Amino acid sequence: MDFKRLLKLNGLPIYEAISHLKKINDIQDIFSWQKKQAWEIYKYHSEFNPFYQNLNKTLKSRWEDIPILSKSDLSGDYRAKLPTLNGRSKWYVENTSGSSGQPFEFAKDHYCHALAWALIEDRYRRAGISLNDFEARFYGIPLSFFGNTKESIKDYLGNRMRFPVFDLSDYVLKKWLRRFRKKSFKYLYGYTNSLVHFAKYLLKENIVLQKECPSLKQCIVTSELCTLEDQDLLQEVFGVPVFNEYGASELGIIGFKLDNKWIASDELLYLEVVDDNNRLLPYGEQGRLLCTSLFNKGTPFIRYEVGDIASIYREDGKTWITGLMGRLNDMAILPSGKKVPGFTFYYVAREIIEKTKVVKEYRVNQLAVDHIELLIVADRDLTLEETYLIENTFATYLEKGLRIEIIRVDSLERKDNGKFKHFTTEIY
Repeated sequence: MDFKRLLKLNGLPIYEAISHLKKINDIQDIFSWQKKQAWEIYKYHSEFNPFYQNLNKTLKSRWEDIPILSKSDLSGDYRAKLPTLNGRSKWYVENTSGSSGQPFEFAKDHYCHALAWALIEDRYRRAGISLNDFEARFYGIPLSFFGNTKESIKDYLGNRMRFPVFDLSDYVLKKWLRRFRKKSFKYLYGYTNSLVHFAKYLLKENIVLQKECPSLKQCIVTSELCTLEDQDLLQEVFGVPVFNEYGASELGIIGFKLDNKWIASDELLYLEVVDDNNRLLPYGEQGRLLCTSLFNKGTPFIRYEVGDIASIYREDGKTWITGLMGRLNDMAILPSGKKVPGFTFYYVAREIIEKTKVVKEYRVNQLAVDHIELLIVADRDLTLEETYLIENTFATYLEKGLRIEIIRVDSLERKDNGKFKHFTTEIY
């Protein structure tokens, strides 16, 4: 089925959104339009959103006086953060714990979500990809029956085949290669860490993937920082151009790397960079990246701190992102020799968070091949039953026989950029 028709059947006004996005791209002075749109969404939430009214006590006349929001400001029940305006009862709701380990549930109105898909369609088209193309997706997947079934159906309807990244042993990578020899994939999409690991395996075997799968045309990496060295490796071993997608679940694509330059999503997001004292920084100076979602009438992402350090500049009618400090994940090596990317622990933690209802944040430290330290911020001490649940979850996603040391802490120390790695290892 055509992917845009599928979105339409799911209630998203995708064709209207694509038309609207084209009109925005035709605007001569995009930056003046952005500022006007940013003020409109600010005034909308200031008038109709009781939660935002409580945060923003008085209507501001200067943009820089509007309060900066963080994920912790918007965490909790998403319904308590929605506007009360009648007629907006349909929401796209998603939850993520992301790389920071902090669980987060948020909502978008359907038109905003359709615009996010319209932007994806635009960026992929620029990279030579259609949303209907057959995708090899290197991602995690829930192991629970319901979650796994749901994602499998989405993969089928979305014309993609998933390569679960929980096990990156040579045995699994060899099976992946056999799939590429049998299937006509158009592009690869997935976590940088996992794709780089696959590429290193192919390099060791002296294999160029595009020669094994001639239909392959492109590769898109996401979620973790792709260094220039990684990009060169992927392009050499996969034999296709590599594009880098930078985004956040709650905001969609923030930047897309075309011709080695990050083009920002000016159509949907207004970007700013501030220092540690919340002062706006000039173009080119590195600081905390803020994003304002220009169309979301659900959760108010206004001057929202996404958690990354970056710099921006504006020229040729576009915003460009530079100096981006993203996420580099380590690999975990288990007693059996099995290798798993650090992002696997996101799925472990998400299941723990959803099942215990008390765990708020987490960090995983691997102290030895068989010794995992799990630091948690929780409302109370865990019960014996919850402890067993956590141990069983690790055994399900990783392997049995691991010693899981659970330590409850009041808070988790962040790095200078306000984030912390959700997984670290001390065995290398």
